[in-house]
This record gives sequence, structure tokens and C-alpha cells, in this order.
Amino acid sequence: MRYVKQVSLIALYASIATTARAQQALPTIEVGGAPLRSTSRPAAPAPTSERPQTRSAATAAPAPTTTQASPIVRYAVPAATYTITGNELQNTRAFNLTDNLLRQAPGVIVNDVAGGPFLPEVDFRGFVASPIAGTPQGLAVYQNGIRVNEAWGDNVYWDMIPSVAIDRFTLVTGNPLFGLNAIGGAVTLDMKNGFTWQGFELDGRFGSRGRRQASMQHGLISGPFATYMAMEALGDDGYRQFSGAHIKRFYGDVGYRGESGEIHANVTLANNKFGVSGPAPVDLTNLDESAVFTTPQTIKNTLSMFDINGVFQATPTWKLFGDIHYRAFDQARVDGNTTEFECEEGEEFCETDAGDTNIPNFFNGQVALGAVDRTWTRSRTVGGTVQVTNDDLYFGFHNKITFGVSYDHGWTAFSANEELGIIQPNLVVGGFGYIVEEQATGISSVSVRAANDYLGVYALDSLDLTDDLKVTAGARFNRAGIALYDMRGTTLNGNGIFTRINPVAGLTYKILPNVSAYASYSEANRAPTPLELGCADPNRPCLIDSFLVADPPLKQVEAQTIEAGFRGDLAMPTVMPAYADALPGNLNWSLGVFRTYSFNDILSVPSAINGRGYFTNAGTTLRQGFESSFRYTTERVNAYLNYTLTDATFRSTIVLGAPDNPLTGIFGTGGSILVTPGANLTSVPRHRFKSGIDFAVNPLWKIGADVVYSSGPWIRGDEINIAGTLPSYAILNFRTSYQLGPNIQVYGLLENVTNTRARSFGTFFDTNDISFLAFNNPRMVSIGPPLGVYGGVKITY
Repeated sequence: MRYVKQVSLIALYASIATTARAQQALPTIEVGGAPLRSTSRPAAPAPTSERPQTRSAATAAPAPTTTQASPIVRYAVPAATYTITGNELQNTRAFNLTDNLLRQAPGVIVNDVAGGPFLPEVDFRGFVASPIAGTPQGLAVYQNGIRVNEAWGDNVYWDMIPSVAIDRFTLVTGNPLFGLNAIGGAVTLDMKNGFTWQGFELDGRFGSRGRRQASMQHGLISGPFATYMAMEALGDDGYRQFSGAHIKRFYGDVGYRGESGEIHANVTLANNKFGVSGPAPVDLTNLDESAVFTTPQTIKNTLSMFDINGVFQATPTWKLFGDIHYRAFDQARVDGNTTEFECEEGEEFCETDAGDTNIPNFFNGQVALGAVDRTWTRSRTVGGTVQVTNDDLYFGFHNKITFGVSYDHGWTAFSANEELGIIQPNLVVGGFGYIVEEQATGISSVSVRAANDYLGVYALDSLDLTDDLKVTAGARFNRAGIALYDMRGTTLNGNGIFTRINPVAGLTYKILPNVSAYASYSEANRAPTPLELGCADPNRPCLIDSFLVADPPLKQVEAQTIEAGFRGDLAMPTVMPAYADALPGNLNWSLGVFRTYSFNDILSVPSAINGRGYFTNAGTTLRQGFESSFRYTTERVNAYLNYTLTDATFRSTIVLGAPDNPLTGIFGTGGSILVTPGANLTSVPRHRFKSGIDFAVNPLWKIGADVVYSSGPWIRGDEINIAGTLPSYAILNFRTSYQLGPNIQVYGLLENVTNTRARSFGTFFDTNDISFLAFNNPRMVSIGPPLGVYGGVKITY
């Protein structure tokens, strides 16, 4: 079925993960363009009491931790910034990073476009980082400073990130210095190393739907050297038909620390294969919630990523940072589909809506014809960053300035073909060896080479005008060069160069010792990807992303963001001394508003020709809203509550293809709809609420729970907002753990306690796609997992 390092740029954005209890700012590397990894944090001291420290692997009953930042660092950030430490990520015991973000990160929701947990579309404030080809990307994602948006379509494959090795996750908004795609923000992942994590940990789990998984991590310091390694493996039968998964991933780091600097070499490897169920017709899911609509649908992802980076403190005020990396990504995809080719009884050849073809009528119109689409993507990226930071006093004012240059060169080989097949009664498409070569209909084998060159030159300055007022200003120059080479002809040949200077300016003001205000203005841009450039002609649409056609020019997306808000860190015994015994902890909070205009936004649009689509500039869009975040921590409690209101609308009058929307005949013409200003963007829920708590009943026993609520979004293809939204949903999870001894812990998980089958994504389809099935409802939806019960054992040394 077809469906549609870091540290940070500066110290302001890099080390928000310091805990309030530690009262210790983390050493950081101030990075701008391709943000690089932070310098290592000091290792935790050995446990000195019955309650062990959470930083070490050898924990008996870890106390809840907090993401409360060092006040000096946190108050300096002139935009919303959220950090979740590795310990907090592990509290939920979710195998995927995205499951943790769904439960904890403010403003984040996950759209289940692919119908499975390993291809999640992460939505933050209406901007997405998605593994689904054909999804316009609006978030930049970095692992140890390496941009992991793939070269071909800027997709993000979350399944290849080893979650157990994450030291901290940071979500940064309103900063163009993170380069292309950061129009909605940037996600940065700092990974563990031997200086920040020592010990040995082995974790095994079994449970519902044949789940079996294991993870291992080991960290060691030996003199000036340190090593760290982590491995994860998972097997799962899936909660939809044909959606089983096998995940294997590895992360390793070797580091050396001297008197004036530090250097690290690390590697990330992944080899993953899983079934993809995708949305299914509502008529089918009403009968069987595990049903799929045409299969096989499988994806195999492999990754090898290597990185060397180092920091050198040249003088007390000058710091030099350098990085060089190589990333190799391969994907093989098989997708069983319906087809636009129709074969009538008594006819010699099959035909399409566009006319006759040269395809023989093999079965005299007696079978339901389908197709098996296959694609192969091979991408390689090499790049690096050089950055210099000066932190000094000038004319009596403290000033920090950062200069840097980043460069990435990527090259991709993409190929695809379509094999005709027969749709069997169980909706499995079986191919019979005939490869379609129909140039006139735009369906033929494809072989394309693409090259990307991304250059960034940036500078950022932060000046303390007073002890309470800090002003930040900077800019980044982006140059994106993209070229396509058609290996089977000349149709897909083309190239484009996109340049822009993106400024940022902001200020923070400390109103009270523990309360500050912030405001900022920034601009960012996103260049069209090779995939989008290769499929941009509405007169020659393609099977996204299986087959590409001509490449008329697309304009780059340009965004303007304004943010403002308040935040604070309150010691509750000081604020409310009468309740010091009941509220002994700290409250970390933030309240903010945001507004982002995107000009020449790029959308994926379905075509009137069945199963095809194209990319187009869709005028101006607006994403604005309100965000709040609260986290309360004590030695025994870690609780949080987040709420985000996201108002995402079109601001231009545009015509979009929506051939399967049943209301196009009333509110549009020719399979298209007229979208007017004020219409809601699809697949963007308006309300997002999440809350959770972890409580240490005693030094050995810990319990926890979390809940995520999302309002229902408009379904894709209904940009005129006529057909109604999907239902709202709430997911509740419970967890508990007990320490049997100093080195053995047992735990249990109840996920989706109320057995809510969430419908986070929907779209339309042609109810006449399969001749032997009669569908009445043109909607199709992706249905989330049912109740899951899991138990595991963790061994630590």
C-alpha cells in the first residue's frame, strides 16, 4: 500500500543537562554549524551510602534524577531548550528513543504513519523528522554533532540510534546555526563515553507479542584513556500482520584526555529489518485491528558511521574544536501495492487512465492485478567542522564569541523497479516476473545518482551587558548544491544551488535570582532534497519515492521564528517554608509562546493518477502556540507535566491534489481542493499533554507511571478540513522495579494499560483499488499497539 555535538552551538545551548543536586556545570564545547559533541563530564564518585549514585552503572536503587540546568547556563538561553538526561530516558525503559520523547519531551508527538514502532514520525510543534520518504522534513537531528538527516531525502531513521548509549537528549528551538532543516528546531544527542559512564550492565526482557530484547553497556577508564561500548538487539512479532522486527545496533567510543585537550573516536553500527504495515482501510480495521492493506512491505536499513573529534584549550580564553566523520547508509525496500494498470477481459493489452500500454493481458482480466515496488538507496556522507571560541572580558564586559565552518558532501545511488503481481485473497501481492517499462505512463525502472554539498559558515556572539541582561546575536551562511544524474537517460538530469544568510538575535533578563525572561528572533531555511527535486512535476507525478520523473525547480523553504517566555528554578522549602516537609524538592518550570512563518513550504501532494504524487511549494504556513513545562524533583520523586498548544495553518490560497478525498466534487474540481488561509495543516494535533512520575518507595523498590494525551489531527488529504478529525486518545503506562541485591534488579512494565488503540495518522484511498473487495469508507488509518506486558532482569557491576 502506498502511503504518503552535540554540544551545542554555544555554551548557551549545550549543557542544559546538569542536575540541580550536583550544582555542577558541565564542561562543554561551544559548537555552531554541525554541532559537535561535548567534552566529557567527570565520572561520578564511588557510592558512599546505601543509596547508590545514578551516574554509575552499579546502582542498587537509583534515585530519580532531574534535568534542571545550571542556573547560569539555563538563564542565558534566549529560546526554548529542553534536555532529558540518559538516566531519565532509561526511567521509562523504552527500547526506542522516540518512545521516550513521546512520553517526556514537551511539544513532541509521534505520528504512526508506517504502522509500526520502528518507523516513527516525530512531530515537534508541527515540524517533523520522519523516516517516511516523501515527508517534508523540518527538524535537524545530530548525533555527537553529526547530522543524521540522510542525504537522499533528509529522512531520519530513528531505529538506527542506540538508545542505551545516549547520555542526554536536547531539543533546541530558534537557532539557525544548526544548519539546514532547523526551521522547527534541532534535536541533539550526546552519546556516552568512558569518561562519563563506567561499569557493566546487562539487561534482558521478554513479553507480549513475542518480544525478546537485550542490551549491554560497558565503560572503563585506564589512566588518560577511556573506552565505552553498547549493544542492543530486539526481536518482535509486531502488533499488526506482517510487522515483525529484528533490530541490532552498536555504539563504541575510545577517548584520550590530556592536560589541554581531549580526543574521541567513535563508531555507530546498525542492521535492522522490519515489516511495515502502513495505514489500513477503516472497513478492514473495524473487522480486525491488526489488518494490513496489501503486502509484502519490508524495509532493511544498515548503517556504518565513524567519527573523530577533539577539543584543544589553546589558552585560558581560546578553545579550538575539530571534527571529521563518515556515514554510510543503505536501504532496501519492498512494497506490495495496488496498481493503476487495468486489464479487461478480451483485451490484448492492459491500460491506464492515461491510455493503452504495452503490458500483455496475461490473465485475460480474471485476476486482481497488483505491483511489487522495490527500491535501493545507497548514501554516503563525509564532512567535518572547525570551530574557534573566545571567552574573555572586553572593556569590562564578559563576551563569548564563536566562529566556525562546517562542510558535508553526500552522494547517493538510487534505483527502483516495479514488478507486476497478483493480489491474493489475503491481500498479499505475489509477483510473476514481469518488470514494468512504460515510459509513457512514467512507470519504468530508475537509476539515479545524486550529489549534495552543504557548506555552513557561522558566527555567534553573547555579551553580558549587566549581571542580569545578556544579549546574543549571530548569523549563518548556508550553501546547498544539489545535482541529479540520470543513469538511464537524461530526463532526471538537473542541479540547483540554494544560498541564504540566516540571522538570530535574542536576549535574556534575570528578573529574580531564580526567574528569567527570554525573547528571540531567528530565520532558517531548508533546501529541496534530491528526492523532492526529482519528483516536482504535477504533470508527471511519481510513485513516491519509488520512481522519479522530471525536476522542475522548487524554491527553498524560508522560516521566521519569534519566541518569548519565562522560566525558573524554585527551591520549594524556600518559597513555601510552611510546606517544607511536604514539598522538599525543586520545581523547574517554563512558560513560552512561539510563532513560525514558513515561506514556500514544500508539501507532498497526491496526484489524480492512482498511487502517484509530487512535491510542490505550498505558499506560506504558520505554526504558533503556547508551551509549558514543569518538573519537580526530590531524592525520592521525579515528576513532570507538559502541555503544548499548536495552531498550524495555511496562510495562502493554494490548489492541492486530493483525488481520493470524497468531497472534492463539492469543495474542489478535477480531483483537487482549494485551500484557503486559516485551514489547518493535516497530521498536526492541536493539544499535546503528558505527565509522569517515578517514586522510590524505599531504597529497593521503585514505581512509576506516565500518561500521554493527544487531540485528533486532520487526516492527510483533507487540507480543507471538511471530513473531520481523528479521535483524541490517551495512553497510560505503569512500571515497577525491585532490587534483589547490589547487582540484580527485576522489573515489570504495563504499556497502554487501558488498551487504547490510538489512531494518530489517517489518509484517504480509492475504494475501488481492489476489484474483489467492496469498501465503503474512503478513510484509512494507522492503529497503535494494544496492551503490552513485559518483564526483565538487569545485572550491573
